[in-house]
Amino acid sequence: MNINMKYYIVTICAIFIALGVGILVGFNLNYDQALSKQQSEVLESFNTEFEDLKDKNKILKTEFDDLNKDLQETKSYINRNVKVLTQDVLTDVNTGIIITNENHDYSEDVETVISNANGNVVFNIVVKDNISDEAKLAEISKSLEKTFKSSKDVIDYIGNSLSNPNGYEGLNVLQDLGVIKINNMDEKTYQDFDSVVLLGDIDKEEGKDKFELKDKLLINNLKDQNKYLVAAAQSDSDITYLELCSKNDISTIDNINEGIGKVSLTTLLKNKNIVGSYGGSEISKEFMAYKNN
Repeated sequence: MNINMKYYIVTICAIFIALGVGILVGFNLNYDQALSKQQSEVLESFNTEFEDLKDKNKILKTEFDDLNKDLQETKSYINRNVKVLTQDVLTDVNTGIIITNENHDYSEDVETVISNANGNVVFNIVVKDNISDEAKLAEISKSLEKTFKSSKDVIDYIGNSLSNPNGYEGLNVLQDLGVIKINNMDEKTYQDFDSVVLLGDIDKEEGKDKFELKDKLLINNLKDQNKYLVAAAQSDSDITYLELCSKNDISTIDNINEGIGKVSLTTLLKNKNIVGSYGGSEISKEFMAYKNN
């Protein structure tokens, strides 16, 4: 029987195609098995690591809960024993208080902290926002017979008057003009201060501009006089003010309304050589000021 040459060619091609398909199928089967095995191993590794992380998380949570419990117990103890912990810490220490936010004055509580520690608050004044008003500057210039062109001139006058035994009258003139408010001032000893507590709240909207119009000028003036400065705020206050004060290298306390903040304040005012950030906010570096001489 004669076989057509085309038949042979088709047959041989069919054989090779069949072999190629077989090889390809076999290879894919082996590859799928290897891939499946590799995937299983990866998934098993993930599961093992996940279980390890869960265990570590449980341990960390337990440690965190224990630390938080200790912290709350410490806070509670300090709150109960503030007077004992600060008793006579500020004997013979003269301190002034300056409030730079006329709408938020909690200086009476700070005065109480200092007084309970046997310290002396020789002045407590509020510096108002109108110190940069042109009309008010003209009024001050006329009353004091000096030239006041900016808030810096007013701040310098206030700072210098506080350190001058003859500055009392000028400060009263500023009060009469509505530029400052004198909450308390010892006429005989107001100038004998070596430290100042600054109380001021500035929100993020007011920010740096308002700070530089008053607070920074005040800080610079008092620093030039070698006065020790502490900026304090309550625990529910915006931290913007303290953050700006900290950038000007003065100590800050963000929880002056709590026992821990009160102990920190008396410690700082006693030592007068510590610069740090204390409390519980994100800008605080330490829990509490604790160094004592």
